[in-house]
Amino acid sequence: MVRLVTRALLLVLALALAGCARGPDAADVRDAMQRQLDDALGGRVLSIESLKRAGSAPGRDGAARLVYFNASLKLARDYDFTKWDGHTVTSLANLLGAGPKGVLGIKPDGNKAGDELGVYGAAAFAETGGRFTMVPMVPAAAAADVPVPAAAAAAAVQPRAREAPPPTAAETAHARLGELFAARTARPLSESERETILREEFEQAYARARARLGKAARVAVLASGPVGGAYAELAQALEARAAKARLPFEAVPSEGSLGNIRLLNERTAQFALVQNDVARNAHAGRGRFSGAPQPDLRAVASLFPEAIHLVARADGGIASVADLRGKRVDLGLPGSGTRTNAAALLEVSGIAERELAAVSGSSLPDAAAALAAGRIDAFFATIHAPAREIGRLAARTKLALVPIGPSRDLVEGGLVPLTLPALTYAGQTTPVPTLAATALLLTRADVAPAAVEAMLGLLFEHREGSATAAVAQVGVARALDGVAIPLHPAAQTWLAAHGARAPASASR
Repeated sequence: MVRLVTRALLLVLALALAGCARGPDAADVRDAMQRQLDDALGGRVLSIESLKRAGSAPGRDGAARLVYFNASLKLARDYDFTKWDGHTVTSLANLLGAGPKGVLGIKPDGNKAGDELGVYGAAAFAETGGRFTMVPMVPAAAAADVPVPAAAAAAAVQPRAREAPPPTAAETAHARLGELFAARTARPLSESERETILREEFEQAYARARARLGKAARVAVLASGPVGGAYAELAQALEARAAKARLPFEAVPSEGSLGNIRLLNERTAQFALVQNDVARNAHAGRGRFSGAPQPDLRAVASLFPEAIHLVARADGGIASVADLRGKRVDLGLPGSGTRTNAAALLEVSGIAERELAAVSGSSLPDAAAALAAGRIDAFFATIHAPAREIGRLAARTKLALVPIGPSRDLVEGGLVPLTLPALTYAGQTTPVPTLAATALLLTRADVAPAAVEAMLGLLFEHREGSATAAVAQVGVARALDGVAIPLHPAAQTWLAAHGARAPASASR
């Protein structure tokens, strides 16, 4: 009898412990997730209509329990997950613990009240005293993540100074045509006979060459960026759209903006994705392009924002750029867009680098690791938000995302004001104002109008391809934001005809 009672008690205890191991029930998960959505979206935007648990598992660190769920959500009011100053499809997926394809129903032109979303997500819970509390989840790494060696990311790609190039084979052939006006023939020809023959042949040659040029112009070669980045994501989407439209298209991977300028200048590519302030410096011959201006660069369209993140430890006493004096700060890799933006922000804030306790220049993963280990106090990163590396750091370390106020000089230089909404990153309880560069599609002045128009059609009139946050934010309405170099004439005409609006004036 005693044995039976003992076994019964052990069974009850085992069941109780198993119940704790399984984590909170569906109602608790639903309530916790609803509170997080309300906090992130500034009120009841998404209402969880139903939520069913789909299992659980221990978290990687053993301190939390992952609960998987299927849920149905309904929009209580209109919300556009493609806008620049709001939550994106990626940040929403992060809030719901969903993978890249775990949120269904996001519309490319914005969602309306009453729209329904399907979610296959997860939440992490820590148990204390028999109560479960939701804790941050580390964003999953994308399958395409491939680390870029620091040496490659910092590679010098200073364009060569312009020299008078030797004539090309086509130019030499064209010059030979002039010799026909005086070429000897077996029978002397009258001036009218020679004129008639040459005119007819030249007109036919012109028509054939013009047709071939027009056909070739429809083949778009795009210099994109490192595998796994936002530039590469957009290039993949454009490849899918071009394939469906049966337009020849090729994307060339690169180390980023500076390398893309060179590929464009050397005519390896017709189009390139470049950070807008880098494009401005290249066009004017400033900074890394000093002495080698690229006056033939032309803008096609602004695509999506790349927010300037100033990330500090929560206990570091850094609440503004001015508080960086006397701190250890990573400014980003030498020659990178991040380094350019960090230097500009320090300058407008009246801070010299010598006033910092220590200056380093690392890749984003290395800077995040250094902050987590306490080797630095803050770092800069210009990157499309939400950045996975910063998201992973925020899930493990208490951070302060430092606000960056508008600056007339920086905005006139091409940066745009931007607000990162609450809970873009774990622990970020309020919206954070900052500035952003924009990803700009560039071309050259000599690229045919037909090629520019075809590329604009792929960008704005087709929807095929992955619905990542960067791709989803590409829209005609903001295609002129941050454009600080001349537009290609074909782009100017096309965008005006399709409703692109001039950006609002910057705060003074």
